[in-house]
Amino acid sequence: MSGTVTLQDVADHAGVSRATASLVLRETGRVSQQTRQRVAESMQKLGYVYNRGAASLRTQTANTIGVVVTNIASPFFGELIHGLETGLTDSGYLPLLVNTGDNPDRQHEAIRKLREHQVAGLALVPATGTSPSLVDELRTWGLEHVLMTRYIKNVDAPYVGADDVVGGRLAATHLIEAHGCETIAYLGGLPAILSRTDRTKGVKEALKRNGLDGSSLIDIPGAVNSVSGLDLGQRLIEAGPLPDGIICHSDSIAFGLYRALRIHGLGTSTRVIGYDNIGGAALWEPPLTSVDTKGEALGRRAARMLLERIQEPGSPASIDKTIPQLAVRQSCGCE
Repeated sequence: MSGTVTLQDVADHAGVSRATASLVLRETGRVSQQTRQRVAESMQKLGYVYNRGAASLRTQTANTIGVVVTNIASPFFGELIHGLETGLTDSGYLPLLVNTGDNPDRQHEAIRKLREHQVAGLALVPATGTSPSLVDELRTWGLEHVLMTRYIKNVDAPYVGADDVVGGRLAATHLIEAHGCETIAYLGGLPAILSRTDRTKGVKEALKRNGLDGSSLIDIPGAVNSVSGLDLGQRLIEAGPLPDGIICHSDSIAFGLYRALRIHGLGTSTRVIGYDNIGGAALWEPPLTSVDTKGEALGRRAARMLLERIQEPGSPASIDKTIPQLAVRQSCGCE
């Protein structure tokens, strides 16, 4: 067939009305499976492509979801996005992914552009320093949203993430009670990141519960990547005797720390616990003990919460916090 194939062409070829063909395209209405199959075959044979952009302009809706994250290079966010994408695409939505580099200004611009694309909802990992007013703006715009892994302090917003106080406490308790550690370093994470604040709070709770005071904690903030882990590890080593145990803000930081220890010939001279339990954690030597936050499952739950909010706009904000578990391997001293 020459020229642009129209929906009417598809309907004529399939022997149905244009309205029925439209229902099949939009996956709505009461249409038999046999008819749906016939329309689908006609679309394929004629080479028809559904213009969803034009359809969204007509209906003021879109089957796209804005996904805004702070660091697309992070292995943990890769797992989170994979789970989120699976949950969205299974329900007929297409995610539009944007990376902010953890910059609030870039985040604001990204959300503005996503609104221009008339996204049906927004899944957001807030950049460090995000203003509480952002959530008010999203509500004013009528844009349903879910915050992932990071919340905004003193803001009532839908949220899916791990309980980081529990995670920090879990790691420190294991080092203290299972391995007798009396000094612990917490490595990485920028001070303004609330997840870091919560994790170190959990570490301090574990120290206090076991009769150890604040001097038992060596707190060294920094960026969240392997290069930073190498640098922070070098600084920790050069500062003096190694602590009995080290908790890293992420597995990536732990991998950089591993390198620093090997450079100085220290190998397994201290006990190390990572955070997030990414897919490669078990492949390093020694295999990395890590706080498991189940990133892919978090993404699927975030998708489910957002889709529910799109179906019921303006519903009360709900909080979904995962209780982390410790994936015990050899880096902490366990066999």
